[in-house]
Amino acid sequence: MISTVLETSSRPSYIYGPVISWRTGTSLGIDPIGEISTCSFNCSYCQLGKIQNITRERKVYVETSYIIEDLLKAYRQNSFHLNNLDVITFAGSGEPTLALNFGEVAKQIKEFTESEKAKVPLSILTNATSLDDETVIKDLENFDLISLKLDAVDELSLKSINQAEESISVEKIIAGIKNLKDKSNAELQLQIMFLPKFANDNKYIDTIADKIIELGISKIQINTPNRAKPKSGKNYWIETRGNHYAEAEKTHIDESSREYIELPVISQERAFYIEDRLQEKVTKFLKDFSVINVYKKQ
Repeated sequence: MISTVLETSSRPSYIYGPVISWRTGTSLGIDPIGEISTCSFNCSYCQLGKIQNITRERKVYVETSYIIEDLLKAYRQNSFHLNNLDVITFAGSGEPTLALNFGEVAKQIKEFTESEKAKVPLSILTNATSLDDETVIKDLENFDLISLKLDAVDELSLKSINQAEESISVEKIIAGIKNLKDKSNAELQLQIMFLPKFANDNKYIDTIADKIIELGISKIQINTPNRAKPKSGKNYWIETRGNHYAEAEKTHIDESSREYIELPVISQERAFYIEDRLQEKVTKFLKDFSVINVYKKQ
């Protein structure tokens, strides 16, 4: 059942958007992590800036009742309409599967949408570092679409691109994704962030192709850092969750503290080259292989 709505003091909402996603269309964001950015990665391209809490610890970061309260409040204020949503996406301020209650939140959101006679798929963006935990695998049964990050092909690229928590390895990530694939009925996608440092090397592209074939996941996303990264020390700008750079400019942030780092991106030409090279190599093994390219207009 939907949790009882609690009275809360002033705080950021754990619901954001809707935002327009090039991957999934109109998406309402769910943030089960909250005010302190928390992740097992500290990606060099992260739109949140420097991650404040780099950890693999799973705990309740935001009470379920607060998230549901924010959802119902936004719905009653017509901040979103269920029939206009293509998807409801768990992401936000870090790695959503670190939230011990993300499955509980998903169940309650499903109950809510069903009570409103709406069918809105639940999606989650994950870096795939918690998939050795069977409770995470079980909780992911609540999702229709699971997007799995796979930027790195070896320990050098993992350290350079994702700056992972020290216990994480590419081997463990691959093993976790295989574990999920064996047990999940959800639609699985690999989301790959291509940085020029690695993406201009054809050996890296070919190794990515090998990993895709090994995992047997036929849908991938070619991305590059088209969102500027905020410079940040102790704090990050929670208002930028899910926003592209231009949209972030509209948020209510003190102009004197606003400063972004423009990150190097792969060119459109290179992105289409990567797509063609992956198509050539992977379709021999995965006949239904398909690519969503960030440079293609939806």
